[in-house]
Amino acid sequence: MQKSAAIQQAWDRKYPEQVVLVITKSPDDRINLMAVGWVTLVSDEPPMFICGIDDPAYTLELIRRNKEFVIAYPSRAMAKETLYAGTVHGHEIDKGKISGLRFEASSKVGVPLLSDAVANFECRLVTEYRPGNCPLIVGEVVASSVNTDERVTRLINAGKGYLLQ
Repeated sequence: MQKSAAIQQAWDRKYPEQVVLVITKSPDDRINLMAVGWVTLVSDEPPMFICGIDDPAYTLELIRRNKEFVIAYPSRAMAKETLYAGTVHGHEIDKGKISGLRFEASSKVGVPLLSDAVANFECRLVTEYRPGNCPLIVGEVVASSVNTDERVTRLINAGKGYLLQ
């Protein structure tokens, strides 16, 4: 049975939801990463992701400038680092270095992969939409990789207030 509810009350019940790290690179080669929950596949031929990234985010600025990014699915062991990446702004700092996460070269874009992620998707910007107050970035997947250890599992956001597990 359903009852009418305010949108915020209903949103509070939508968990668990996925969380990814969107990785970009600054002109001075600093690695920037941002935790994003609003992400999904929007095409399988060609493969494409869409993600919502707020206007003031340095990540959005770098995607617009460089036209490329990596979507990394962090492992459960990366909860602390993912929370850091999603709550600290990267305009003036090297979030990649400070996070303590490990990175490795990608094969098709100039943005590194997250070494210990469950999976990485190298993307090139296709377009940007603004259906509401949050820009939506569409990226075509040009290469992908997976962790060699199949026991490594994805991190999820299990509840309001960034309950990462």
